[in-house]
Amino acid sequence: MILRAGGINKRTVMDIKELSIDAVADEEAFLRAKSCFEDVFKGRVIKKVLLVNPPDIEVGLFDYNLTKRGRSNNYPPYGLGVLARHLMDNGYEVRVCNLNHEILAKCKASEDASQFDFETTWRSRLTREFEEFQPDLVGATCLFTVTHPSFIQVSKLVKSYEASWIEGGEIPLVLGGVHVTHDAEKILTDIPEADFLFLNESELSFLNFIEVVNGKKPSQELGQMIVNHPSGRLRFTKDMRPQSEDLSVVPAFELLDLLELAQVGTLGSWYGFKEKGTRIATVLSNRGCRAACTFCNVRTFNGVGVRGKTVDSVLEELRVLKFEYGIEHVIWLDDDLLNDEKRATDLFNGMVQKNLQLTWDATNGVIASSCKHDVIAAATESGCIGMYFGIESGNNEILKSVKKPGNVDTFLKAAEVLQKFEQINTKGFLMLGFPGESLSMIFDTIALAEQMNLDWNNIAILQPWKATPIYDTMVEEGLLGEEGKQKTGDNKFAPYNLGPYSRQRAIESGEIASTSNYEEILGGLRMDQKPDPQYLDDIWFYMNYRINFHRLFREHRRTKFEQGLKWLEYLHTLSAPDNAFIMYFESGSKFLGCRPNISRKGFSRMVRMANLFCGKSRSLLLCLSTNIKLLINCMTYFE
Repeated sequence: MILRAGGINKRTVMDIKELSIDAVADEEAFLRAKSCFEDVFKGRVIKKVLLVNPPDIEVGLFDYNLTKRGRSNNYPPYGLGVLARHLMDNGYEVRVCNLNHEILAKCKASEDASQFDFETTWRSRLTREFEEFQPDLVGATCLFTVTHPSFIQVSKLVKSYEASWIEGGEIPLVLGGVHVTHDAEKILTDIPEADFLFLNESELSFLNFIEVVNGKKPSQELGQMIVNHPSGRLRFTKDMRPQSEDLSVVPAFELLDLLELAQVGTLGSWYGFKEKGTRIATVLSNRGCRAACTFCNVRTFNGVGVRGKTVDSVLEELRVLKFEYGIEHVIWLDDDLLNDEKRATDLFNGMVQKNLQLTWDATNGVIASSCKHDVIAAATESGCIGMYFGIESGNNEILKSVKKPGNVDTFLKAAEVLQKFEQINTKGFLMLGFPGESLSMIFDTIALAEQMNLDWNNIAILQPWKATPIYDTMVEEGLLGEEGKQKTGDNKFAPYNLGPYSRQRAIESGEIASTSNYEEILGGLRMDQKPDPQYLDDIWFYMNYRINFHRLFREHRRTKFEQGLKWLEYLHTLSAPDNAFIMYFESGSKFLGCRPNISRKGFSRMVRMANLFCGKSRSLLLCLSTNIKLLINCMTYFE
C-alpha cells in the first residue's frame, strides 16, 4: 500500500454556509462550486466510481467468537445497490466494496483468532480495489453512529492512498448516508479530508453532481450536498429526493454478493427461523413513514410522508431475487410497509399470483393501526413469518408526548388480530427512559406487553438520534452524556440497544454489572417518581425477564411453542450461548417436546430433569448462580 507523501491533506474547519438555490446570491455559489470541482478533479472526467460499505464496528468492539459463530449482522448495502443502478444506467462503471462482509467472511474462514487480523483484512481489501479498479471517485456510506469510528478510518485510508492514475495522487472522496445527514458538522470535524457530503436520499443528487463535474449538466442542478473545500464550504439545499418513477428501479444485486451474506452472518430478526443455508435478501417497497415520532429519524432523512415504488416494480424485484439469485426469504426494509393498506394487500396478493413462494418478515416494524384482518390475512398467504410492531410505551401520556400514531387500545386491537394468525411470529419494540417517565409509567408498558402477549419484545433504553425533537429536549434537560447517550453509566459497553453488541450481551458478559439489592438501587423510589437514568439498566433487566421469559410458563399453543424453541435455539447457538435464562428455557422446551400444556410447576421439574440429560447442569449452575439471585431480589422488590 502506498500512502501519500506528507500524510493526509487537512482542510480548514469552519461553519457550513447555507446557500438556498432560490436566493439571488446562488449564481455566485454555483460559480464557486465549479471552481472547487476544477481544483479537485483538475479537468478529469469521472468514469469509474467505487462505493464502499465500512465495517459495522471498529476493532475495539469486534468480538471474534461471536463473529466466528456467524452472529454478526451482514445486511447487503441495499442503498449502494440502488445508487449503483442509477449510475450504471447512465453509463458509469461501478463497483461496490463491502468491507463489513469481508471482515465476517475472513473471520469465519479463519482457524482461530491468531490467524485473523481485523485491521489488515479490511485495509488490504480496500487497497486491492484501488489497485484493480483505479476509481476516479470513491463514495462511502454510514448508517449508524456505532459505525462512525470505522467510517473515519476508511475515509482516512482513501485520502492517504497514493493513486498513480490520478494527477496529484489524491482520490476524491464523497460521504453520505443516514449518519452523515444527521450530523454533518461532526462528520466534517472528524473527517475534514472529505471533499463532498451528500444528504438524505442521494441517488439523484449524486448522479447530477457527476454530470455537472463532467460538463453534462449546469451547476444549477446541484442539490442536497455540501462542498468541502479549503476556501470554504457551500451547501446546496435543493430537494432531490426521488419520486415514484425514480424509485422504481431494481438495485444492482450483481454487485452485492447476495449469495454469500447469510453464509457468514445474520440477516434480520427471523434468521433463526430459516434452515441453515437459506438465501436471504432485503427489499424496499416504499420510503418514509406517516408517523412523526419525536425519537425517530425517518422524517429527518426521508422527509414527510411516504413515497412508494409501483407494485409492479416491487414484484419484478422479487422475481429477479427469486428466479435469478435463488433467494428464498426477503426482509422488508420499509419503515411503514402497510401505509397504503390497499397497495400492501395488492402487493401481497401479487406475490401469491406470481407463485413466488417466498417467505418474508418485517424487521423494521409495521404500524399497529394498519393491522386489519384482511391485510394480515393477505400477508400470511404471501409468506409472512414475522412482524415487528413499534409500541414503545404502554402509557397513553407518554405515547402522546412522543407523537406515537396510536394508543394502548390501538395496540391491543392489533394484537387481537395477530392472535388469529399463529404462523406469524410477532415481536414488539419497547422503550424505557423517556423524559418524564415515572416508574408507574414503565409498569404500564409491562402491563401492556403482557396483555398483548406477543412472542417476544426487544426492550431498549432510549438513546435518541441527533436531529430529532426528543434529542433536543433531553439535551435541554441535561439527560444526555458523552456522544449524546443517556447517562446510564455503562453506555461505553453497549453502543447498540439490540443485537450482538447490545446491553443484554454486555450484562451477560459482566461488562455491565447488575446489583442484587434493589431497595438500595432505587432508594425507596415511589411509583410516581422518575428513576434516575443510572438505574435503567437494572429496570431493563427485570423487564426483559418478566416480559420475555416469564411468559413462556404460560404458553400452551403448539405453533407458538415450536416458534419459541426455534428462537431460543438461535439465541443460544449464535447470539448468547452463556445466557442463563435462554439455557434454562431452551433445555426445558427440548425435553418437553410435544407437551406444551404442562403446568408451571411441572415445567420447572421437567427442566431440571432435562438439564441432567442434556449435560448442561454445570454451565447452567455457573450462569444461574448470579442471575437467579438478582432475579429473585428484583421480582420480590417490584411485586
